[in-house]
Amino acid sequence: MTPPLRPEEPSEEFATTSVETKRLILTRPTRADAAALAALANDVRVAENLATLPHPYGHEEACAFIDNTEVSPSRVNFGVYLKGTAKPAFVGTVSLMPRDGEKFSLGYWIGQPHWGKGLATEAARAMADLAFERLDAAAVASVCRVTNGASRRVLEKCGFQYSGQGMGPSLFLRGMVPVDRFRLERRVWQSLKEWRDARFGTLKALAG
Repeated sequence: MTPPLRPEEPSEEFATTSVETKRLILTRPTRADAAALAALANDVRVAENLATLPHPYGHEEACAFIDNTEVSPSRVNFGVYLKGTAKPAFVGTVSLMPRDGEKFSLGYWIGQPHWGKGLATEAARAMADLAFERLDAAAVASVCRVTNGASRRVLEKCGFQYSGQGMGPSLFLRGMVPVDRFRLERRVWQSLKEWRDARFGTLKALAG
């Protein structure tokens, strides 16, 4: 396991961080992804569930987002790329950033053509692991609109626990909307990770 960053440690090396899972690569997006980003983000079904995504969303907005992405110990913005082709396909974004008094708040979205495949869960779980293993997080928070059952299920599958309701911004609706708040504590994450590691180790042993 890569040791956690120390507070005094320079973040230049972390800026090149990427994460790989069974099906995904999470890494900083580039201008080459602008067309795919604009095509997937310019969807009402995506925009209505996110706090700060404008709609309509075009190439200019995509380039602005990409140019302002940051990968640092305090703020991580990754593109989500699906393996399986010579060039992994851009399918969404995932982030960790300060929000509502929380040091690490998880955000994510996957483009509609890729819904229902568990990709958001895989990306969210990988980011939680990054926060706890590499950034020494005490907890990771997240929010979703009360009407967004799919996002709620993603968080629950990753071990996040409901922590209350509140109001959050919606750029799409130009106002505030009811949101559910979730939180994953380090001790819960550690227990779940140990269970997953033991389970997959057993499955591998049986397969062998």
